[in-house]
This record gives sequence, structure tokens and C-alpha cells, in this order.
Amino acid sequence: MAPRRWYTVTAGMDLRTALVTLRLRHPFGLSRGTVSELPSLLVRLDPGDPDGAAADGPDRRGLGEAAPVRYLGQSAAAAAPLAVAIAAELAPEILTDPRAITAAGARMRELAPAHSAARCAVDTALWDAAARARGLPLAELLADPDVLDRAGLDRHVLSATSGAAVTSYTIALDELPAMAARAAAAAHLPVLKIKLGKDRDFDRAAARAVAAAAPRARLRVDANGGWTPDDVRDLLPLLVDLGVEQLEQPLPAGRPDLLAALARDCPLPIYADEDVQGPADVAALRGRVAGINVKLMKCGGISPALAMIAAARENGLRVLVGCMIESRVGLAAGAALARLADEADLDAHMLTRADPMPPGSQERLAPDLPRLCGPGLGVPPGALPADGDPEPARVA
Repeated sequence: MAPRRWYTVTAGMDLRTALVTLRLRHPFGLSRGTVSELPSLLVRLDPGDPDGAAADGPDRRGLGEAAPVRYLGQSAAAAAPLAVAIAAELAPEILTDPRAITAAGARMRELAPAHSAARCAVDTALWDAAARARGLPLAELLADPDVLDRAGLDRHVLSATSGAAVTSYTIALDELPAMAARAAAAAHLPVLKIKLGKDRDFDRAAARAVAAAAPRARLRVDANGGWTPDDVRDLLPLLVDLGVEQLEQPLPAGRPDLLAALARDCPLPIYADEDVQGPADVAALRGRVAGINVKLMKCGGISPALAMIAAARENGLRVLVGCMIESRVGLAAGAALARLADEADLDAHMLTRADPMPPGSQERLAPDLPRLCGPGLGVPPGALPADGDPEPARVA
């Protein structure tokens, strides 16, 4: 399917977007259902010059992505006009001032209060363009103490970790033979995340099957809110016996009291995902969970993700940086934050096929973080899909 495109000219910047379909290598199941493909919106901000760069300077265009948070009712198509509205209020001068980029988040929330992914697309594009304008990889820009200070963030709090070294790989809910086969194919990887939350009998069998197929892998379990407290208590002995090291969002979101009660007696560290959407949600989880999952799409981009990480450190929580089903654009943004996190779950490039953004989807299963070389995110701004583009790039 050819990507749909929107275009708007703003006062000093223009915004181009492309709605693309990300197809999954295997059915991707979790407690809320199963998908085989998902739409995503890619955006590019151009700060004035038609070619995105001065004759003697770097390419200053920035890329971003809105992979919608479906359980919040978001869609990729709805993100396009919202991203346009946000970009219409930006001026190129914002790229020179990290504090202005982070401060723009308040206006973004006013314009797109219910669509964090739309805000994420523009915020990420701003940071990408700011890094490109300086000729720096985004990860280096975010590690600059002066930049963090100017963005109003505590450099000491944000640097309180050695950083995530590898990504986990997801074994999604599926038929038991399929889950076992995928675990066997990924048995050489250091960390596997098992999606559970179907029913107790199935979840027991699935956990056993994955553990048997990948006996040397460290195991983590993500129920995506699909369990009750009784489910967790019933399944815990098996999970402990199998060596599971982490339990993510076992209960439905919205009951932090139940999550806290469960965590008090749970021998496994519990991480919150759906229960923590942005910086304002972090403090309430202090002492209730061991860590939080920071995803750019649900919090609204790099600026609020930095604030979430800082809040987590201030409240004694560990940080897992995760992803939705995203292209290389969103993944590269997540990878730029990995040095500020304790763990990473950035594996969408190994879950998709025919990612339209270079270097494309990756067939080889490897634990390496999806960092890319070059300034900004490392994805060429000129790669934004357009009608008639050639087949997407692929990585062996």
C-alpha cells in the first residue's frame, strides 16, 4: 500500500508526513488481542530551507514518528492533523534552545491532549533536527551536561546508571508450538520477554514451553494487565521456579493500590507500564513497584521521557526503555535514551518485516540496541516515504 501523505507550510518550518503500514513477521499477540500489521505516522520537520540545509551547513531536517497507543484509543491517521497543528506554532529558532523544545510540550498537550503519539512525532523531530544542526548523534546531544541543564533537567539524576547494554526480544502470545519455535530460534539471545495473560492453564504451558526451548536465556514476563491478583498468586510459584526475573504490568491499569499490595508479597520485581503514562504518574508508584517502562509514544516524546527518567531516579525506581511496534525512526529515538536507562526492550526492528525506513527490518536476531550511525537519529531525512518509492530496505 502506497503511503498517504500530508503537507503543511508553517511560519518558518514545514511539516511532511507519511502514513505507512508496519507488517509483522509473525502474529503479535498479547492479552488485549493479536495483530498482523499496524499503521504508523512518520513526520519530517523542515526548518525553512527547501532542502533542509544551508549551502555550507548540515541537513537540519528532523524525523519523528507517531505509532499510536491503541489501548488509549489513538490512531495513526488522527495523528496527522494534530502534528500539523503543533508544527504550525513552531519556529526554526526553537532548534537552538533545548529549554524551548522541552517547554513546547505544554502547548503540545493543549493541542493534542489525548494523542501522546502525535506529540511524540513532533517532539522527536525537534530533537533530531537540533542534533543534526550540531552535527551530533542524538544520544551524544542528550548526554551533554550543558544541554541537560539548559533543558531544565538534573544531569546528576539522569546519569545515575551505566545504561542499558542489550535489548530483550519478545515472544508474543500465539499457539503453543509457535511460541516454542520462536523461543528456540531466539535461544541464543540473553533476554526473552514472554507475553502472557490469556488464561492460567495456557500461561503455565506457554511459560514452560518458552523456558524449555531457551534454557540459557533470562526470562521476563509481561501480562499487559491481563491477570487478576489471584492469577498472579497462582502463577508465581511456577514463574519463580522457571527463573523469571521480572514481571511487567500484571494487573489492569488504574489500581495502584492492588499493584502495591501484590508487590509487597511478590518475590519478583514488578514494573509498571500501562499504569505510568507520563512524568506526572511516576511519584505515585514510589514504593509500590520496582521500576517503570518508559515509552516515547505513550509519554509524548523525548522531552517527557527525560522528565520521566528523572522522576523515576528521584523516587528510587528503575527504568526500562521500551517501544511500540515502530519503524527505525521511533526505535532510534528510544535507543538514544538507552544510556540513561537500566534495561531496554527495543526489538520492533526484529518483529517487523519491510520497515520502510532505512536500514529496514532485521531478520537476524541479535541483542544489540538499534542505534544507528550518523547525526541525529541516524536515519536520513530524505528517506521519508513518498508515492512510487522503491521497495523498503532490509537488513540480513
